[in-house]
Amino acid sequence: MSTPFIDFLPAQVVSNKEVYVSYHVLDPISGKFKRRRIRCNRIKNRRERMRYARLVCAETNRRLYRGWNPLTGDVERRGDCVPVSQAAEEYYRSKMDGLRKDSSRGYKSKLTFFLSWCKRHGLSDWRCGRFSTKQAAELLSEYGDGNRSAYAYNNMLQFLKSMFRSFVGDGLTSTNPFESFKGMRREKKHRTTIPKDDRKRILDYFRRRGMNEYVTIMRLCFKHLVRPKEILMLRLRDIDFSEGLLHIPSEVSKNHEERTIALSREVLGPLRAMQRLQLPPDTYLFSKGFKPGCRLYTTKNLFLVWHDMLERLSLPDTYHFYSLKDTGITEMLESGMPPVFVKDLAGHHSLSMTDRYTHVTDARKILAANKVRF
Repeated sequence: MSTPFIDFLPAQVVSNKEVYVSYHVLDPISGKFKRRRIRCNRIKNRRERMRYARLVCAETNRRLYRGWNPLTGDVERRGDCVPVSQAAEEYYRSKMDGLRKDSSRGYKSKLTFFLSWCKRHGLSDWRCGRFSTKQAAELLSEYGDGNRSAYAYNNMLQFLKSMFRSFVGDGLTSTNPFESFKGMRREKKHRTTIPKDDRKRILDYFRRRGMNEYVTIMRLCFKHLVRPKEILMLRLRDIDFSEGLLHIPSEVSKNHEERTIALSREVLGPLRAMQRLQLPPDTYLFSKGFKPGCRLYTTKNLFLVWHDMLERLSLPDTYHFYSLKDTGITEMLESGMPPVFVKDLAGHHSLSMTDRYTHVTDARKILAANKVRF
């Protein structure tokens, strides 16, 4: 069992040439203990002076055990009675409105780690102001030791920064102990586009196994640039079969902006077969086994099938499922489609994000194909 953190050394009365109360508190910035003294020499009678010093010592210890730190100052009264665990749960509940299910699961896992860590170290009942940079460093160190990626570490750090900023705004603490920490450097994604010949091999592989639903998912990603998570969250009610349109609601879209896509015949045909099953409108298009169902399927299941296919066909591991979208964007740009159209279809925030999905060699092909003249 880990030893609880200590951010102060109790006050005691010191009687030498002068009488004073001495105690140490942790500096939230440097992470080191600093000595503080309260002098009691104004009272001339020594007996009364010692009596007064003991009273000051008792009151100082009472405040220290409640979380007071003269280096950070007092916070509002609510901060004295709200434990950090309760404040974290309130923050989590406040963030749940309007979040996608996968996003809410991410918040929940981060909250769970934070609460369990606080419990293991005896900090659950501490008020937020007692959480110093030392505790923050220990928590991040323990989280990073779990062989987590830079992406996961940075997401956790951002969650903690945002949560404690909220605590500062609510008057629960005066400082954010995570503010000074920087994220881990992320390695560049090793993901490449998929050439036409290899795409044909992949398509034939799933067709031979009768996995037509999986083929439809791939086409939604490649031809219509719909993200894997968005695809698995689509329901029957999101398809306008009379007009052949796919409506991606804001609660499904990654950037929370709804968009409408005209579906190709290759995609609309299999979806019409689902319509003929007369399933409820809330049915997910691709659930267990990638068939219509009431359960939300995760991308983990989607990617496991993809990686198994790569191994069986001896294809490069740089072919990610998301490479289908990269390839679709690249080939659309190469064909001369205006980047702004590709941006809207892919649901990107900006053209610069669309540009990041292309490669130097592909950019040269675009220039050569367009034969731009000044």
